Amino acid sequence: MANWDDEHKLQYISIHLQGDAYKWWIQASEKIKSWSHFVDEIKQAFGSTRMKELAFEQLKWYKQSTNQSITQYFDKIIELCRRIDTTMSDSMKLQYLTAGVKESLKFHIALKEPLTTEAFLLYARKLEDTLSFAGNDDETNEYDESQGVATMQQRPWISYKFQTPRKNYSQNIQYSTSRNSQGYGKNNLFNKNTLSSDTSQRKPNKQSSVICYACGTSGHYARDCVRSHFD
Repeated sequence: MANWDDEHKLQYISIHLQGDAYKWWIQASEKIKSWSHFVDEIKQAFGSTRMKELAFEQLKWYKQSTNQSITQYFDKIIELCRRIDTTMSDSMKLQYLTAGVKESLKFHIALKEPLTTEAFLLYARKLEDTLSFAGNDDETNEYDESQGVATMQQRPWISYKFQTPRKNYSQNIQYSTSRNSQGYGKNNLFNKNTLSSDTSQRKPNKQSSVICYACGTSGHYARDCVRSHFD
C-alpha cells in the first residue's frame, strides 16, 4: 500500500480498518474526498487524547455480556485500561473488573476480595466453572423428571399399578375368599346329599329280607300268605 497512489489508498483503506476506526470510516467516508483529507480527519478522531477519552467512556460503562466468558471479559477490561493509562495500578484495574462483571459472579468475588488482577482471574474462572457445572446438573435433573412424567402420561397403567397394589391385593383376597366359601357351601351340600343317598342305598330293606315259610317266597310273613289259603 505504501507504493500506491493517493487515489487507490483512499479507495481501499476500508479493508485495513477495524473496530472503532472502521465504524468511524462508515460515517465519515462520504465527506472525505482525498487521501490528505482522510489523514487529517483520522488524526483528529483518533489522536492520543481522543483515544483515551473514547477508551475511558467505554471502560466506564462496559459490562460482561451473557455469553462472554470471564477470560474474554478480563482481556477486554485490561486492554481498555492500558489505552487510558499504561501505568494504571492493579487496584484501579480491579475496581473496573469488579464493577462490570456478571451479577452471578460479583457477590462471590466481593467476598473473596482478590488483591491482584491475576488472583481475580483465577478465582473468577473457578467460580464460573463451578456455576456452569451446577447449571448442567439442574438441567439434567429437570430433563429426567420431565421424561418420567412423559412416560407416566403415555403409559398411565404404570402409575396405577404402583400406586394401588394393596387395594387390588385386598380385593383379590376378598374375591378369592368369597369364591372359596361359596364353593365350600356347594361342595358341602353335595357331599351331604351324596352321603345321604349312599346311606339310603346301603340301608337294608326290612321287608325284602322277610321269607314266608308257607310258600317259600320273600316279602311277606306266613300269616299274610294268601297262597296257603288256596292249597
